[in-house]
Formats: sequence, C-alpha cells, structure tokens
Amino acid sequence: MAEAPHTAGTAQDQQAEREMTINLRPYGWQRWEFFGTRAQLEAEGVVPTGTEWPATGAREVEWTAGPLDFSLRRARPPGLKGPMRLWVNGDWWCLRSKLIKAPSALEQQLTDAKQAIEHAAYEQSAAGRRAWEAHWRRYWTAKQDERFQSFKALIPGLVPPPRGRRLRASPPAA
Repeated sequence: MAEAPHTAGTAQDQQAEREMTINLRPYGWQRWEFFGTRAQLEAEGVVPTGTEWPATGAREVEWTAGPLDFSLRRARPPGLKGPMRLWVNGDWWCLRSKLIKAPSALEQQLTDAKQAIEHAAYEQSAAGRRAWEAHWRRYWTAKQDERFQSFKALIPGLVPPPRGRRLRASPPAA
C-alpha cells in the first residue's frame, strides 16, 4: 500500500476536518488563543468584520479593541509535520488576545497567593466549616439517592466504568 505524499494539498485536505480550539491561559500566561479556519473564526465573531487578513505567508495583523490587544497569523495545523512551506499559505489561523495592562507574572503570583491564604482562612473559620458540612450533607444525600444514581448511570461518560478484572465470557454451549 503506497503512502500518500506529504504535500500542501493533502495538508489542506486534512485541516478541512479540524475543529476550532480555544486555549485559555496557555502555560499560565495572561492571554487566550483561538485556533481555526477563517470561516470558523468569523462564525464565532472573534474577528471584526472588515479585518484585513494576511494574504500570504507568515505575516501578522495586529489591532487594539478596548482593553485588549489582538494578533492574527497563520499557524501550523495540529498534527502536521514538515517544513513551514506546507502550511504557511493554508487556512489555519491563530488569533491571540491579551489585556493591554495585564499584571506582571510577579503581581499575578502575589494575587494568587493572597487568594489562597484568604481561602484557607475561610475554610478554617466557623462559617467555612458550616459551608463544608452543608456541602458534605448534600453530597451524601445525592450519593444515597438510588433514583438519582440510576439517572446518572444513563448519561454516557459521567459515571466511570467499574475497575477490576473483567469476567471471562463463558464458552458457548454446544
């Protein structure tokens, strides 16, 4: 069986089936990204009408709207290997957005640490313990409710399959 050649045409055929993806705070950075075809990004309304898309190559378009900076460029489609020339003129885009006045990494770490301390202090307070106990009672009541548990079992993927050894199927009776 011969393998299909790895050309730009086959790369574009493969990306026609891809779904748009959204990354919120990738790697902990203060930005978010949309990856998809031009039609997908326009359908979501994340690219303003009248935006001049880069015609060819790896050029980037940037603009500001309110408190946000945006950049739009072509991106390597997921799963595509090989040189840039295979995807640089394709229809797979990355739209990045970030706050113009985003806090620095140190400021964000300090804010996260303050929130963690406040949360821990609340958990140890009388009100926090009452809230935890009320949550536990609701959880335990739902866990013991047989009708609710049988309803949950009908939803695919919600209840994980039981772990352990599978029983061997008995041989067919002859």
